[in-house]
Amino acid sequence: MDSIYLLEQRKNKEVNLENIDDEMRMEQVRQAASKLEWASLGQTVRRNLLDKRNTIDADARLDVLKGISFMRTKMPIDETLPIEERVKAMAESLGCGHTKTSCGWVITRAEELYLEITINKEKMTTVVISLWDEPAFHSPDATILLLENKWTELRNLLAEMLLTYDKELNRDDRFKCQSAMEMLKRLFNQYSSDNSYVAVQRSNYGYYLPPEDLRPGRVYYTVSPHYRTVCAKKQAYTMTKEDFDVLPYFEFRFQKHDKPCHLPELTSISEWSETVEANAVIVMKFSSGVLVSESTRKKLAEFCAMSPSIRHYTNSYRYLTGEISIENAVKMVTQFDDGKAQHLYEIDRTSFHNEGDSVISEVYLKRLQDFHLVIALLRTESMHMNFWESLMASCYEKQGMQDHVVGAISMNVSLSRTLTTINFMTKYAPISVHITDSETGESKVEVVNSFNKQKIADRINEISTRKLNETWSIPIMLTHVVSEDDVQLVKIKVPLRKENPETSTNH
Repeated sequence: MDSIYLLEQRKNKEVNLENIDDEMRMEQVRQAASKLEWASLGQTVRRNLLDKRNTIDADARLDVLKGISFMRTKMPIDETLPIEERVKAMAESLGCGHTKTSCGWVITRAEELYLEITINKEKMTTVVISLWDEPAFHSPDATILLLENKWTELRNLLAEMLLTYDKELNRDDRFKCQSAMEMLKRLFNQYSSDNSYVAVQRSNYGYYLPPEDLRPGRVYYTVSPHYRTVCAKKQAYTMTKEDFDVLPYFEFRFQKHDKPCHLPELTSISEWSETVEANAVIVMKFSSGVLVSESTRKKLAEFCAMSPSIRHYTNSYRYLTGEISIENAVKMVTQFDDGKAQHLYEIDRTSFHNEGDSVISEVYLKRLQDFHLVIALLRTESMHMNFWESLMASCYEKQGMQDHVVGAISMNVSLSRTLTTINFMTKYAPISVHITDSETGESKVEVVNSFNKQKIADRINEISTRKLNETWSIPIMLTHVVSEDDVQLVKIKVPLRKENPETSTNH
């Protein structure tokens, strides 16, 4: 006779005996864990894994242990612990050994890090650092951090510095990478001679912020329209510390790769012509995610040893709109208050359909000598994305309350990475404004008759191109297109409110 099992019917979870038993067991675990220190927690996890070795495979146990190891590198260092415990916590989280000396403590990781802390009467006096077998130096920044008891911050900065060269690189390849980095410093010092906006925009390489004791060198490859506006008034804009914190930049790193990549050989005259090979891929690590279109990502592939690191896929224009719901064509109207004609934009909804765009965080070069070509692509990409942002910044969505009715030019917009088209009517003919990339790394504007495709006037094209590249703003550029005497505009009536209700103090 077959066995019969009586199963409990789980209609009410609160009185489910199995559930109550599980909760009691979990509470016991919580009570026990609250009494554990971080050091003993790792040991407890290991013992627990050994107990389950018959039910958990080796890969799963290894994943758990790696997770514990990773958490150790991120856990804050308790500033109330005795100094020897703080030294031990820093060393273990960096994967280093530590020894006590007659003058203080030494933290080491073979061929990667040497950190000597000198202590006098229970106070830190000096910190000496050597990274990647380079000459040791006294670090005032590290000394100040420890004097201020900022052990976690120092640990994090050192961990970032150690990521410059992959620890899996062999000694010969790492030496080639270090030589290439020295070559880059020479190159940047040559082309970034002043601390200004002009250095960022006009140099093929961008502005280089030299490395400090606890920070690698940074390459600022583009600036926002705000700095362009300031520059137009002052001819040059001197960058400040605050600018360095917010402007987009990237840092160079080198990782082990299964195929050889090309590095410049260190020469006395700083030339790029000679190259050496190393099994190391060159990483351009960005300070924040970079939004790129699908077509630009495909162009990057020409210079990459492997695909860029992609955080997620998206549609560029919808990504930049934030929380605005886009179901049909988007209608927006400008808010000019200087007597200029308002623009009513209707954005083609198909512009928001493509999901092939992406946010990337790292680019992996196969030739270090090509990095300035990647910078050129990213600059034009940033300019294009700002075109859509300029529309949103100058407009509000045509919905909600209205204050009064004004005359406006109806403009139909089709956004595309390769071609942005803006159509509007005049009394004589329909007009199309085409925005494309140019060979100079800037955008080009052509104003043509929509029927016969003939250009309206060279003067309008020249002024429009110059204004667009100066401001990165489509509305500002269009005010110059439609202000010409020979353009007889057709206007329609649209509602206009004085300000957005979400920013109104009376709302």
